[in-house]
Amino acid sequence: MTLDTNGQVALAAFAIGIAFGAIARWSGFCMRGAVEDALTTPNAPRLRGFLTAMVVALIVVQALVWTGRLDLSKAVVLPTTLFWGGALLGGAMFGVGMTLTGGCGTRLLVLSAGGNLRSVVSFLVFALVAYATIRGVLAPARSSLSAATTIALARQTLPLAVGAAFVVLALGFVVWKRVPAKHLIAGALIGLLVPAGYLATGVLGADDFEPVTVESVNVTRGGGDALVYLLTFTGAKLNFGIAFVAGILVGALAVVAVTRDFKLVGFEQPVDMLRYAGGAALMGAGGVLALGCTVGNGLTGVASLAPTSFIAVPAMVLAAAATMKWRQKRNQRKRA
Repeated sequence: MTLDTNGQVALAAFAIGIAFGAIARWSGFCMRGAVEDALTTPNAPRLRGFLTAMVVALIVVQALVWTGRLDLSKAVVLPTTLFWGGALLGGAMFGVGMTLTGGCGTRLLVLSAGGNLRSVVSFLVFALVAYATIRGVLAPARSSLSAATTIALARQTLPLAVGAAFVVLALGFVVWKRVPAKHLIAGALIGLLVPAGYLATGVLGADDFEPVTVESVNVTRGGGDALVYLLTFTGAKLNFGIAFVAGILVGALAVVAVTRDFKLVGFEQPVDMLRYAGGAALMGAGGVLALGCTVGNGLTGVASLAPTSFIAVPAMVLAAAATMKWRQKRNQRKRA
């Protein structure tokens, strides 16, 4: 059977998702974990791993653009306007949410594969609210905020010099202290998945009659689309995001099967479910406002030199760090 262009892109996305899920499960790759390490450990291994992924993704993607092998002019993360209100507010909401749930969208999928029922519930809420913010009851509020806080851009991307400066600073921090090699290896491999995703949608998916949306790793819209796909299978169509989400689950499940670390984990108290669901809802709405999750902005967006991502990522990090500090002080008061 010969696959059409959309089918080929979906198959490539599934393979990319498998690789992402397996590597993330093996290494603990996660932006929330990176922020936590920065606050609690001297060498911050997961932070250095995440920065490595960002550097590798940026260098390879920009090399493909520079050599004319990749055209990002129609990429989802590079609109011709800057929704700065969504980047700030959405990024902050996402940062708070991923702290309350214990992980971003991709991390929730990876943990779900290991039997974490809290992550299963959280991802379902995340996907549902994300879709509601795109096309459902929350869409009018998003549109109103967009109309009030959007400006036109003179150019779609930031100057290449900004990317070069980021690479130098990030690499300097990465090599400053030694960390277990697996975090750097995992970061480099995951970083390579970003250009792989762009090659799948921007090159393999190039079709004058049925063009595929130019995008790469991101689970905010993909999570919502995957949920709708499961509910309306006969009338739905596979896309990059849906296949990527499915691949993450399969890849993480493969590692769980090999390591035999499947364990059912549920909510300890009813109030915990409220915290996880609330955090997931913040991530769903925030991810749509910011045009992506931690990997959608932190990897794909930064690698594309998207102006939105250079606002959203700091907002995510600062909000997550502030929430972690607040929860730590709150727990200390309870114990006292």
